[in-house]
Amino acid sequence: MIIIAIGGVFIGMGRLFTREGPMPAGPMPTAELWTATPTFTPTATPQPTATPILPTPTASTAEIGVGMRVRVSGTGGIGLSLRTDPGLNFERVDIVAEGATFIVAGGPTTADELTWWLLKDENDPQREGWAAANYLQKE
Repeated sequence: MIIIAIGGVFIGMGRLFTREGPMPAGPMPTAELWTATPTFTPTATPQPTATPILPTPTASTAEIGVGMRVRVSGTGGIGLSLRTDPGLNFERVDIVAEGATFIVAGGPTTADELTWWLLKDENDPQREGWAAANYLQKE
């Protein structure tokens, strides 16, 4: 019996909540749908990094020979790499400053479309390496 009474309460409540009320006078309102318009946020466009332009070589290979003194020239202040062997892929052992002087101890050897000379520092016999002739000038 209690179950029937509880069922009756639920049915009564259901009718109460589902009952339609009186219709308002006049036209029916229409729904207006609002959508958010995305705002454009500009992003910075990365600019390409400039590739450094190497200075124009100033030396002539014909002017250089073993036993001569040479000066580093035309590097634009970047300096000249001394390498373990002639070629761009060999280990860099030092970078010598513009204006530094050396004695030519060996060469010439051609590698990587460059002419290479073995240079030795007069003041430090342990300091030596191969350098591209393009940045050497006869002293």
